[in-house]
Amino acid sequence: MTQQTRSRILAGLLSVAVLLPAAAFNSACRGKRATTVQNDEGTPQPVNLPPASSLKMSDAGAPGQIVRGVYPLEANAWRWTAGNFSILLKTPPGAAQKGATVSLTLVVSDAVLKQVKSQTLTASVGDKSVGSEKYTTAGDFAFAADIPATALTGDTVTVDFSLDNSLPPGPADRRELGIIVSAISIDSK
Repeated sequence: MTQQTRSRILAGLLSVAVLLPAAAFNSACRGKRATTVQNDEGTPQPVNLPPASSLKMSDAGAPGQIVRGVYPLEANAWRWTAGNFSILLKTPPGAAQKGATVSLTLVVSDAVLKQVKSQTLTASVGDKSVGSEKYTTAGDFAFAADIPATALTGDTVTVDFSLDNSLPPGPADRRELGIIVSAISIDSK
């Protein structure tokens, strides 16, 4: 073996020895930081992301912030809710001093409304109601409610929503159907 060949082999071994621990470290960190799951459309999505203050239902972190009562993603854009549902949001900077406004982008379904006649959506934080709105026509709506600063002292806040009328599970759809939600956010005042 020539000197030049030995030098190349040694250089190759040294680069492997340097890169191997770095690769193992990166792999270990990735495993602890986030894992991936398949979303409803079969696309890999990360989970265990830190909570966000603003959330589209199609965001990768959305499943981790849905506490209860929100169904899987449809059309890669929106989700049906049950009659009661809850979503966790990151408390925005300054909200603990000034309060905040929670906003929900929603659709009141004509198919549901034809059967229940009206729907009143109420938002609560803890045991305190923060806003309510009645819908008597189908369509796109933007719900907003003010949350007092006293309810926003933690890093996150769970906003609970309830509807006075929703469709019970039936033969065509085994889910309780409330409204359709596409986005939610909480912003400091």
